[in-house]
Amino acid sequence: MLEYIDHIDSAASPTLVLLHGYGSNKEDLFGLLPYFKDYNLVCFQAPIAMDMGGFAWYPIDWNNGAKIINSEEVASAKSLVLGAIEDWTASNQITGRMVIGGFSQGAILSTAIYASGYEAAGYVFLSGYALPEWRNQLASLVSNIPVFQSHGTEDPVIPFEWAHATSELLTTNSNYNFHAFTMGHSLNMPCISKLQEFLKNTLS
Repeated sequence: MLEYIDHIDSAASPTLVLLHGYGSNKEDLFGLLPYFKDYNLVCFQAPIAMDMGGFAWYPIDWNNGAKIINSEEVASAKSLVLGAIEDWTASNQITGRMVIGGFSQGAILSTAIYASGYEAAGYVFLSGYALPEWRNQLASLVSNIPVFQSHGTEDPVIPFEWAHATSELLTTNSNYNFHAFTMGHSLNMPCISKLQEFLKNTLS
């Protein structure tokens, strides 16, 4: 099972699963706990060890501008995460509804889980995007699962245009929400406040 850090409010409380970004670790998004204390929060750690205590969900080929991410590697990571969620839920006898999300590489991975049709209570995509090869799959996906997507208009890592292109694929979902914020590759308080509002509406 993947390593993780968690806070369990109660077995029946809603759960927020957050997947960290490239080069980060399970502690990173767990720092958001003060904003989500009424929920269970579990942050899994990616399996590929990097320098300086960082981890990755799948490799990124920075030298290949045409295809820096292999979708098969993402699919493998998706299976690992879904297995870890199943094991964590069973071992803690969790019965509440679950929202799955992540930041950057974790958001891309969460988008893959959503595209596969996995029935979570909601999804959160923070500063990520959908791979081009998922376009047809997402455009034809029939879903009303609430989705929160946010992106910084000044993001130097994942261009805002990539996120906006993803948003156009998800508009067939009547419960899809896209939010642009004046920020870089990060989260600011307006974004966190909107996310709190989304979770309250989705899980209350």
